[in-house]
Amino acid sequence: MSLALLVATWRSGDASAEGPTVRARWTALAAGALAVVIAASLGLAWRGALRDFSSFPPPVMRLVVGVTVFTVVFAMGPVGTRLARGVPLAGLVAFQGFRVVVEVVLFALHREGALPVQMTFEGLNFDVVSGLSALALGAILWRGRLPRWVVLAWNVIGLALLLNIVVIAVLSMPTRLRVFAAEPPNVLVAEPPFVLLPTVLVQAALFGHLLVFRRLRFDALAKVR
Repeated sequence: MSLALLVATWRSGDASAEGPTVRARWTALAAGALAVVIAASLGLAWRGALRDFSSFPPPVMRLVVGVTVFTVVFAMGPVGTRLARGVPLAGLVAFQGFRVVVEVVLFALHREGALPVQMTFEGLNFDVVSGLSALALGAILWRGRLPRWVVLAWNVIGLALLLNIVVIAVLSMPTRLRVFAAEPPNVLVAEPPFVLLPTVLVQAALFGHLLVFRRLRFDALAKVR
């Protein structure tokens, strides 16, 4: 997933015939931002700074909110603009296919007794639908065109499914907001390397959805002109 972001950042230069120096700068910027998020997340988790769920909001929740703001700013900024314009819509959609692997990992963690059932596709997490449909829709877009409303509807549904699992994860933490009593509580996200689930993988899905929205808008404006 991280490699896909860096390759896409480099290849986005094809649309404007950028030279290797300019492409290297953009790619280094994307790599640096990703490295900061990963290093900060893992560093805090390894220090045990995210394990306290007695306060509200817990440290891991504050971290995720901060990273989410960073993701939105990054997606709406120059890097996001470059990716939304330079990567084919088929690629932006198919990128969400990585969520299939994430769901398999979550299911395996549940089977090991590390995550509650509601966070998997056996429970209330239907995010695997986003991943599977992304691969199918991406293949269709690659071979031909689809009505804009189809891609827009898919993107809205995918974002809603992402929000669904985020809410379930929060309501499964051992805080005053806990709703789901199934054991174990969702504390694994405060440990390395699983802290990367909300700080990198969830953010990657959000980032991808925002890019699809931006690409659809760019295409619509281009037709108006």
